Amino acid sequence: MNPSFCGNASTQCIAAGIPISHCRFSLSIVRSLYMSLFNKKANQDDHIDRISDLPSNVIDGILEHLSIRDLVRTSILSTNWRYMWTSVPTLKFQGRSFLPDDHLNYPSPVVSKIITDVLMLHNGPIYKFNLLIPYGCSFEITLECLNTWIPFLSRNVKHLELVNNGTYLDKMPYIVFSCKELTKFRFGGFNLSIPPNFSGFKRLLNLQLQMVTFESGALESLISGCPLLEKLRIEYCHGFEYFHISTPTLKVLSLVFDKNMKSICLKKAQNLSDLTLMANDGWVPGLIKSLPKNMQRFCCIASFSDKKNVFADIIPPTLLKSSFNSIKYLRLANVILNERRELLYIVSVLKSAPCLVELDIQNYSLVDVAQPPDHSEELECRSCCLNQLKTVNIKIRATSNQDAMSLIRFILATSTSLKTLTFDVGLGSQKLDALVLLSISQDLLLMKRASQRAEVKFLH
Repeated sequence: MNPSFCGNASTQCIAAGIPISHCRFSLSIVRSLYMSLFNKKANQDDHIDRISDLPSNVIDGILEHLSIRDLVRTSILSTNWRYMWTSVPTLKFQGRSFLPDDHLNYPSPVVSKIITDVLMLHNGPIYKFNLLIPYGCSFEITLECLNTWIPFLSRNVKHLELVNNGTYLDKMPYIVFSCKELTKFRFGGFNLSIPPNFSGFKRLLNLQLQMVTFESGALESLISGCPLLEKLRIEYCHGFEYFHISTPTLKVLSLVFDKNMKSICLKKAQNLSDLTLMANDGWVPGLIKSLPKNMQRFCCIASFSDKKNVFADIIPPTLLKSSFNSIKYLRLANVILNERRELLYIVSVLKSAPCLVELDIQNYSLVDVAQPPDHSEELECRSCCLNQLKTVNIKIRATSNQDAMSLIRFILATSTSLKTLTFDVGLGSQKLDALVLLSISQDLLLMKRASQRAEVKFLH
């Protein structure tokens, strides 16, 4: 919903049955909503406090979208609302949401006391607790803080987020592992070791790790202790060089790593259907040892500082036929299209993906865009037929006209169900000469198409 909607719109939203989760709330909106409902007359003499009569789950749905500062301020709305915030099952402390911008450098004891006081005044179970400290904030999540707060949460909390983007790195206290009801756990900015008596998070479905330094064996122990885990994101973490996972329940994996990663093996992740790999600072050739066989979405984002490695070095051609047979969505970012080997590799990827529906390719390499078209060496397309491909997006930054056009020509000639192909050369590239643009446009119009419905959009 539009963030500028007013109280009347909020009233209409609830009346129309629109989910509260689709709205964006602030204290002024809640106040306006409250007064709008309160001021409707039941008769000439009486007023009814209609908002207080809403079902408790609707009220909770409104309040859980407020910042902690606005949540506490709802106590001024009426006598009935004075303590209503103390039973809301969701508490969010998100840096600027509970401290004004000019107080981001409040001393840590002051911020700690705010959180402690809110927890002590809270009456009822807390199912969601978010503490996200932004960059530039001097407040740090310390061991002492967590040892104070976790006992308030451990019995009921299902969704726990503890992210400290400050400069101080502390060890995750063992008391956090007492939260046995967790279904989602996100934490970052800590050193992590596993307590000897850790019995696992038996209900955990979603695990997100950000800037965590693992002690030896800690990552393996943590993942193996989550028998129901379905979603896993590991971002800029350290302390391991081999990522060999065998969690059979895992469905979604996102892995952001650097050049210190030496081996990725996913063969035993049998139900993994959505995989994202992102290299922060290059990666070693032959890094990926195995991939699951039933993937449906695959996203690979390379960051090659030396521009020597290409995608063929990342995913060996021997893995393509066995791992890409079920792929429906494919994204390759930072492709080096002006490398002939890279271009041929992309063609081999497409030939190995008969179920592909959507293709997204991005090229950031800086080479001469004004090269004249050269059709002397066309890509072989007679042995390929992309029957399912419907949407293609190719974004380039001053890439070789010859290579990009060769790839587009190949896709148009082999995609019998294609609906839209978008060719975008406006991704930070230099201004193109009008004659070059005209030449590209004419070539696109003249290309043979296997699909009569195919629409080609040229953006620049």
